[in-house]
Amino acid sequence: MAERLTMSGADWVLKAMVAVAASDGRLDSREVGLIQQIYADETGRKLTAGEVARAVDANAKTNVIPEFAAAGKTLDEKSKETIIRAAYLALLADDRIAGEERKKLRDIAAALGIAEIHFGAILEELAVSLAEQKR
Repeated sequence: MAERLTMSGADWVLKAMVAVAASDGRLDSREVGLIQQIYADETGRKLTAGEVARAVDANAKTNVIPEFAAAGKTLDEKSKETIIRAAYLALLADDRIAGEERKKLRDIAAALGIAEIHFGAILEELAVSLAEQKR
């Protein structure tokens, strides 16, 4: 478990995006592409589709919530917010929000130690930003 605690913030961003996007049971090429784009925007690093697929496989073999709970003890607030924002953007990739995806996002936020009111504020701020971009 010690290696999980030393994961970089970028690794947690990827883990969260994949966990949320795949929680409805499918991850299509559009979602993979969006995960790659969000990851590059948030971290400045590029991912291959193979790296995303490996992250999906790794997440499928474990319950990621305890991992996020452990990480939440060491990550700063800015990193936690980045993780949630990126995961929410990945959730929007297929133009629908499945209940499983929303639950996984909420569970990750809670595991990271983000209060419900703060979680709502992060999503609201992101929704406003996305709406302004569409204008």
